[in-house]
Amino acid sequence: MARRLVLATLLAAAAAGAAAHDTWFAPLPAESARELQLALGTGNRFPVPEIAVDTKFFARSGCRSGDGPMHPLVWRRYTDTATVLRVAAADAASLTCFVQLEAFELELPPDKIEVYFKEIRPGAAVLAAWAKLRARGLPFIERYTKSARFDGSHAAPRPTGTAMDVLREAPSGPLAVGGQATFQVLREGQPLADFNVELVNERSPLGLWHRTDTEGRIRARLPLPGRWLLRGTDLRLSASDPTRWESQFITYAFEVAR
Repeated sequence: MARRLVLATLLAAAAAGAAAHDTWFAPLPAESARELQLALGTGNRFPVPEIAVDTKFFARSGCRSGDGPMHPLVWRRYTDTATVLRVAAADAASLTCFVQLEAFELELPPDKIEVYFKEIRPGAAVLAAWAKLRARGLPFIERYTKSARFDGSHAAPRPTGTAMDVLREAPSGPLAVGGQATFQVLREGQPLADFNVELVNERSPLGLWHRTDTEGRIRARLPLPGRWLLRGTDLRLSASDPTRWESQFITYAFEVAR
């Protein structure tokens, strides 16, 4: 009975949730030295998850170390706010884990559109296109796909094949407070230029915004220890219907040594 209630809640949230809500991984204490345990949740603002994600919506998922074999993310349980997953691994610090969710479509209420734009900071072309559609009295209908990635401290910067992805190219090994890191954002496997991303630390409500260069890269100093999230949303008009929108969400979770 409890499981049915949880699944009903997840389905309702997936159908009615605001598109701007992020979905991300968070590490959990492992039950043994040979496994990694993660929580996957969706929330309005990192680091507070609000709902779990039903595994039936996983379009693709897994974990791997470098170019090694793929290992499945195994469901353990649902909590009120997250989906608990585990993967068996000899060296959890070298793992990259990822998930891409099925695409969902929603019509965004008019009073939420400005809020959404503030959260994702789309480019001038998107704002201009929406102004024209709004002038025609058309609704804001969006089909969105979410991808999430978690890297252990020694994970290699290898693409996962999700719709959007983030590679931490430098430094190799653990990140240190005050150090500079280089990230590259990919969309369909290609560098995504002139794209706004936000870096959010679990200790601060203020995010650090950066815009990718022509190679899809940002270079950022990380002033605080603990968990971080790099988040971004690529919003564009649909190629098949220019009165509707398509978006790709990405979150990249990592840690900075205390």
